[in-house]
Order: sequence, then structure tokens, then C-alpha cells
Amino acid sequence: MNGELAACEHVQMHGPIGFFTRLVADAVDTLAMMWDWFAGRFNWQPMRLFAAFAIGAAYLASPIDIVPDVIPFAGWIDDIMILTAVVRLARFDLERYRRWKAETGRIS
Repeated sequence: MNGELAACEHVQMHGPIGFFTRLVADAVDTLAMMWDWFAGRFNWQPMRLFAAFAIGAAYLASPIDIVPDVIPFAGWIDDIMILTAVVRLARFDLERYRRWKAETGRIS
């Protein structure tokens, strides 16, 4: 993880820009956690993360949407809501990974 994304964890952000910045930081840390888990460095099995990803991927791959994607911009709102829900469901595993990374001094 680069220094800019690490710094955004320590800065209190408000508004839509802060929301999307946190979402990107969470996504980067989630990918790093998956990489460390698959490589055998992070021994905790992030089961909530796996379940959240499975549900999110199934919804995003499904042709059935709450708001059809053919409606410009409005069709993406439900996809963003699902992505946000996936990140929130995975929050426990993500915080555990961040603590592990800080304790071991790992910088991704």
C-alpha cells in the first residue's frame, strides 16, 4: 500500500470525496489481505470477506438489478450500494488484517 492511501486512514474525512477515498483504501487493503492470505503470510481465514465477496459477485454478475443499468448513472447506484455493503460486511476481517499488519510491521 502506498503512503497516500495509508495516510487517508488517519485523516478524518467528510462528504462524498471522503467516502470514495475510504472505499478505495478499503478495497486496496482488501486485495492486500487476500494476497497475504493466499501467500500464507496472514493465517486468519477471512470468512466474512469470502461470504461478502461471493454475495457481491453473484449480484453484480446477475442480470437482475434493483435499478436497471440501462438508465444512465442511476443504474450504477445499486451496484455502488452492493460494493459498499460488501466492504462493510468485510470490515471485521479488514480491521483484523490492519492490526496484524501494524503488529508485524508489514507494509504492502
